[in-house]
Amino acid sequence: MAQSRSRSRPRRRRAADEAQPAALDPAEAEKQRQDAEEEEERRKLAQDAARMDRTVMVVGLSVKADERDIFEFFVGAAGKVRDVQIIRDARTGRSKGVAYVEFQSHEGTVRAMGMSGQSMKGAAIRVQPAQSDGGRTTYASQSTFRAL
Repeated sequence: MAQSRSRSRPRRRRAADEAQPAALDPAEAEKQRQDAEEEEERRKLAQDAARMDRTVMVVGLSVKADERDIFEFFVGAAGKVRDVQIIRDARTGRSKGVAYVEFQSHEGTVRAMGMSGQSMKGAAIRVQPAQSDGGRTTYASQSTFRAL
């Protein structure tokens, strides 16, 4: 009796079969998930810290000044501006006279702080380092809190 061909040849493994990872223990999978979340949180905190180093707070702005005016005021003398945020009244939408300006580099913030006292739209502005959120974050969200 002749053997069938399928038995005489070894079965070839497909790439999809080889790419399947071994099943993880549920406790191990949970630990890996937690480690990935902690790493992501540390990365976000580092990015936020770097962003705060490149940001200045501008106070004493005229209510007539808009984002474009602030952008053009700083881009010529301080360097590349990444973002301008004017703080506005939630109900009326009018400027509160405060803005945050983020620069491309830390050198831009140093040059911008030297521009304090200059006039923009008829009002003398004061440029100072950006302040953090004033402690509004909860202790648990700062990743130093650990559940026991």
